[in-house]
Amino acid sequence: MLRKIIPERDSDLEPLKDPGQVTGFSSPAGDYIQERLHIIQRLVKDPTNTYYFEMENNDMIQVGINKGALLVVDRSIKPRNGSIIVGHYEGEWLTRMLVSNQYLSKGPMDRKPIKIEENGILVFGVVTWACNPLVGEGSSDIIKLD
Repeated sequence: MLRKIIPERDSDLEPLKDPGQVTGFSSPAGDYIQERLHIIQRLVKDPTNTYYFEMENNDMIQVGINKGALLVVDRSIKPRNGSIIVGHYEGEWLTRMLVSNQYLSKGPMDRKPIKIEENGILVFGVVTWACNPLVGEGSSDIIKLD
């Protein structure tokens, strides 16, 4: 069963409790008030089959997935040519691009793609989103621009 996630409003962060009642008149913009965007509503289509992973290395940097990226993986999507998948291959978990349903590649410049044998890989799911960190843990240094 799918349910709509409605985040609770934090009254400490609201500038005014009821902006329409400040002057006694309702705001003409009151008809256009929208609900807050909850990031999960945008990233997750099927909550039951969605899992989250953190990228441990820069293997997929050619396709824009950096170390530390949050991967949103949906198990209900069937992988197809060009899909980024999370799979189990020869005893280890990896993230790769599926090429022609025959190879697993790190990206377009990969010189050693993995040939998929008959029972060689278990596809866990398809990566639907990769959220890359823009600020690292030790990035408090100030950079001076000339």
